[in-house]
Amino acid sequence: MDNCLRMLGMAKKAGFLEVGEESVSDSVMFIKARCILSASDAAQGSLRKAGFLAEDASVPHIILPYTKADLGEVIGRGTPGMLSITDIGMAHSFVTKLAQEHPKYADVLQVMDVKLKRANERKAARKNEVSKTVGKRRTNK
Repeated sequence: MDNCLRMLGMAKKAGFLEVGEESVSDSVMFIKARCILSASDAAQGSLRKAGFLAEDASVPHIILPYTKADLGEVIGRGTPGMLSITDIGMAHSFVTKLAQEHPKYADVLQVMDVKLKRANERKAARKNEVSKTVGKRRTNK
């Protein structure tokens, strides 16, 4: 088992992985999906739907070099054809490992680098946000 599949297992255990078309559609609808993954042997209709969902959510759609059986073995759920990672850090780490092992995914890594940078900027801006009701900086009590 390679590092990318291990990362998917870790994402599943951490609760950052949605499995199956319905769960992936829900993660897109609730603006949680950070990247959408498809198995290499997924049906054409499933690939087309994953592409539409990725376009709708403005996230990358990655056709993995793994079969549904490989993904099911590492996740422990049947033979999923479609997955989504819902955490930006986990998605970036996964794509980084995928690009290291399979150089054809380097362009997806560049997209994820930009998305991670923007997410970190938003997080920093929220941290320094001034409360409108009190006029003081928010503190964690």
